[in-house]
Amino acid sequence: MDELLTTREMSWVLGRSAGSIRRMIKGGEIEGTRIPGGYRVPKSEVLRLARDRIEAEAGRKLSDRALEKLIDQVISTNEQRT
Repeated sequence: MDELLTTREMSWVLGRSAGSIRRMIKGGEIEGTRIPGGYRVPKSEVLRLARDRIEAEAGRKLSDRALEKLIDQVISTNEQRT
């Protein structure tokens, strides 16, 4: 997992659109940084949000390592589709 994820990658992880992720960053719901190429979300924030989603939807807890592996799989799968 990269140290920073794009809004597109975050949309795949959270099941939202990239536009929704940008609005959430602008609204302060997600920690992110604006750079010339768009917004980037730090790894720590990605892990926090993914953990919240998995615990809420699946009712189970994952270690950081397992969570990173799952996020990498989601991103890889979606990259192959595009």
